[in-house]
Amino acid sequence: MTAVVRLLVSWWLLSHISALVLAIPISPAAPHILAKKTDPMISHAANGSVIILNPSTQQTIPQGPGTDGSGSGFSLPAIVWIVFLLTIGAPLAMAGIRGWRCTTGVAVGLAVIVCSWAAIINSVNEIGISDILLTLIVLALGFLGLVVGVFEFSRVIAMTLLCLIGGLSFGMRITLLKTDLLFSSLGLNWLIIVVFGVAGGLLLIWTNRIAMLIACANAGTFLTSLGIDLIFNKQSGLSFGLRSLFDSNDNHLAYFIERTYRPTLSTRIILVVSLVSTPAFAFAQHLIFKQPFTRRGPPLSDDELCLNYPTEDLSANRATAFFSGIWDGAKLKMSTSRFSV
Repeated sequence: MTAVVRLLVSWWLLSHISALVLAIPISPAAPHILAKKTDPMISHAANGSVIILNPSTQQTIPQGPGTDGSGSGFSLPAIVWIVFLLTIGAPLAMAGIRGWRCTTGVAVGLAVIVCSWAAIINSVNEIGISDILLTLIVLALGFLGLVVGVFEFSRVIAMTLLCLIGGLSFGMRITLLKTDLLFSSLGLNWLIIVVFGVAGGLLLIWTNRIAMLIACANAGTFLTSLGIDLIFNKQSGLSFGLRSLFDSNDNHLAYFIERTYRPTLSTRIILVVSLVSTPAFAFAQHLIFKQPFTRRGPPLSDDELCLNYPTEDLSANRATAFFSGIWDGAKLKMSTSRFSV
């Protein structure tokens, strides 16, 4: 009963913060979301095309398309992302709290994917790299993160990352509800997103289980909504909105100035449904999965607990014992919480 009350209180606070954020009027000072995004000078040629100049050298900054790995239409990169998002998002939203090592692995993998994707798109030149290559690189790095996340030594950091990701994903959906994002200043949009991310991380300190329930539901519904939107609106929906948030590459500036993020009615419906369904998924997981998160075997017998001092050389088995301890460390935990720091 206490967990239910905490879940309701947490969601009540989150919904009120969201309402306050959405009620803030958009400042008309900057006519475009990218007006204060970078330092380069923005001008227009006689034919109407956008020209980006380096303010120091007055030289033109070469411009390229900001596709950022999402492909076009139902190309191979787009299909890969759709399959990935739905395959990871749906189970995380419906049963993430029961995922144990799978959930912690996914948390680290998602964090690696987001960070590596953002780093690459903001560091390439105007030529960039192909969408399929970028997709393969970030997914390969994400797989390595998943492998690291399944081990016991990364459990706490994985839980923290998932709570941060859950909060950030909630804030992103808030900013993506309006045309040209929530605010005309990119910094203000990210401030709102970071506030939700920090709130998700701090919630883990207050109560592990409630924080993980909300984090799993948040991250899962966000990934699922992004995958569904890619099917219906392709690269002009949430995909473009996320690129507008993350891409600060000077070589992509003209691309985003010439195009404006305008969420369609279907995109907004998908966003609203994902936000509203988040507490429902969190509460459903709380009701369905009541068992402890750690999966311990039966208690050891008296004979197994007896101390034994073998005389033979065990140095050959030290490496095996070390890695076994890393993997099976959760068996030593006696917490009754599904996710416990």
